[in-house]
Amino acid sequence: MTDSGLSAQQIAVIDALSNGVTATEAAAQVGIHRNTISNWRRNDFAFQHAFADAQYDRALFHRERAESLADKAHAALEALLADPKTPASVRLKAALYILDKASTPPPPKSQVRFDIEKVHLAPNPPVHKSAQSAQPKPKPEPIRREHPKIGRNELCPCGSGLKYKRCCLNKPMEGAEAA
Repeated sequence: MTDSGLSAQQIAVIDALSNGVTATEAAAQVGIHRNTISNWRRNDFAFQHAFADAQYDRALFHRERAESLADKAHAALEALLADPKTPASVRLKAALYILDKASTPPPPKSQVRFDIEKVHLAPNPPVHKSAQSAQPKPKPEPIRREHPKIGRNELCPCGSGLKYKRCCLNKPMEGAEAA
């Protein structure tokens, strides 16, 4: 284990993934199953943070590299604009791409989503007896029927001769009680 709390395998996977390797290839390089990488990306907060940091650092690297080529892009644009005979659509597009990358700030550091379901809270502290005795809860009243319960397979009380489930079970209670 390293200082960040990640294993050597996790660090190797983060390095591979941030360099553009697929999860399957990264798993093969490290000697683990690709589902392990999926589980780390989904459930391991330390892995998620380290991977987000690696992606951010890689974006910064590419931005700095594009910035170093910005002067050459400007020179290429100047040469293209000065010479009308030069068919350089590809060079122009490349120069414009480099300028675009150099002038675009890097995206903000990605945030790892906070999953509230994975947070385990400590149980509530015990309540003092004085607070419990201040307001006693009333006892719930039992439910009492006015008429005896009619079974589904008993004869219907309406007098039709059918079983209750075939006759008045799904009808409003007034009809069954009136009978």
